[in-house]
Amino acid sequence: MNIPQHVWARGYERHPPHEPLFGRYIRIDLSASPNLSMTFDAVSHMVECGQQASEVVPFSRVAWSLVFLGVEPTERERIAEVQQEYLQMWERHPDVWPKVQRREGVFSVWFVDRALRPFLGCVCEEAPWDVWVSGRDVREERIYQKFLAEGQPPIMMALNAVHASELNELWGARPAQQAA
Repeated sequence: MNIPQHVWARGYERHPPHEPLFGRYIRIDLSASPNLSMTFDAVSHMVECGQQASEVVPFSRVAWSLVFLGVEPTERERIAEVQQEYLQMWERHPDVWPKVQRREGVFSVWFVDRALRPFLGCVCEEAPWDVWVSGRDVREERIYQKFLAEGQPPIMMALNAVHASELNELWGARPAQQAA
């Protein structure tokens, strides 16, 4: 499958002594208003391939984060379109969520405004549309602070996708753009 240019991914590994945990961020630039159905088909493909790759490491888990850039909190219609397409992705690809769930993965979705403030998010553990939280900056909400304080590893990995250091320009640039 050809991955559209407005979709790119980054991964990292974290190895606590008792279990490996992998993090995968899929960043999606919505500023050019891409076709959302094709976008989410690419996301589903990337998640499926990432899950297969993680299965070679015994007892490993993957925390997934989709980070949507290029949309503002005032663009409610566009946000609703993205949320609807997110739900339809799971319906079009019903085999993907069981693979995430079987490996005790966490899946999260974040909308980040142009000032790099995460203003809407969804953290999914039991189903792909579990807990939506919203606010001017998700990092200031009580649920985010609660997860942060409790240090729940799988949740923390997903919530780290909205950490300021992971939203900076250098992180978000594609390799060719970083060299420029």
